[in-house]
Amino acid sequence: METTLLPPEIEEARQAFPEALAACADLDALLRLKGAYVGREGSHAARLMELLKAAPKEQKRELGAAANALKTQWEEGLRTRQAELEEARKRAAALASGWDPTLPPPVPAQGALHPLNRLMDRLVDVFRPLGYHVEEGPEAETEEHNFDGLNIPEDHPARGSADTFYFRQGGGLLLRTHTSPVQVRVLKRIGAKGPDGLSELERSGGIRFLAPGRVYRKDEIDPTHSPMFHQVEGMLVGKGIGMHHLKGTLSYAMKALFGPGADVRFRPSYFPFVEPGAEMDVRCPLCGGSGCRVCKGSGWVELLGAGLIHPNVLAYAGIDPAVWSGFAFGMGVERTAMMVSQTPDLRLFFENDQRFLNSMGGLD
Repeated sequence: METTLLPPEIEEARQAFPEALAACADLDALLRLKGAYVGREGSHAARLMELLKAAPKEQKRELGAAANALKTQWEEGLRTRQAELEEARKRAAALASGWDPTLPPPVPAQGALHPLNRLMDRLVDVFRPLGYHVEEGPEAETEEHNFDGLNIPEDHPARGSADTFYFRQGGGLLLRTHTSPVQVRVLKRIGAKGPDGLSELERSGGIRFLAPGRVYRKDEIDPTHSPMFHQVEGMLVGKGIGMHHLKGTLSYAMKALFGPGADVRFRPSYFPFVEPGAEMDVRCPLCGGSGCRVCKGSGWVELLGAGLIHPNVLAYAGIDPAVWSGFAFGMGVERTAMMVSQTPDLRLFFENDQRFLNSMGGLD
């Protein structure tokens, strides 16, 4: 459209119209814009008509065509925007008609503990009535605490780089392969003699604690293994502690977790830091013992390793094994979670699928 005959104020209004039209958020604003541009008096269109009447005869035709085209453009834009605003108002009215003011306001989504953290809290709660408290330790450990203090010989396969994540800078630093280093640290602490010549263990007469946390091993990722997983280990040290105390404690804990009908069994096994050692299995709740891929067709799932604390472990911490004895156990949190929730694949716990995480209410 030729606009050379339009005065500067009308040309400025023409250029500003699209932005002003888009800025109209309601019909009242649109009506004010309509009055300013195409109203009968004082509008830009009225000013054009005045200019057209006063224009020389030879310019009237050209100026009239430009004025009519501009006014038509403004009117069409206003009608289109009015239709959009009226439709938006109808939608808002329809939505409001379905709103019940007696209902409580919507509650925004809130964060929550991961199911594995909730299960670790639950495991701690299972043992608290028995007098257990929680001890913690670093995830970056030394070979002394991760292996030496646990009676694990230097040629043991677990100390190889094929099984353990070592730090490249050396110095014997590694990512702990179990939470047992916490046990070594606690035993050294309670076995150290104080100014009065007595150790914390001698003053207290015994100790019982849990050590929950993350651990790392070079495992392949499959339905029952992961290079990063969680453990909860426990230890009790006192006088006259035997296997009957261990079996009674763990049988109680499993029935508290899986229900009074939980079917468990103990099998002899070997671990360098306990003697004698045992593994405890739970009848697979996914297949009821008939065999599946989680229990590898056996009907049982290995849940934890346990045993009486090896005398060398006590002696390493400065505790006389002729006077003191105890037991230790460690369970995988992911495997326990799979049993409690009947989940067939532990990888689901790490994939952050909100639907799966929301379905894990039974782990509380």
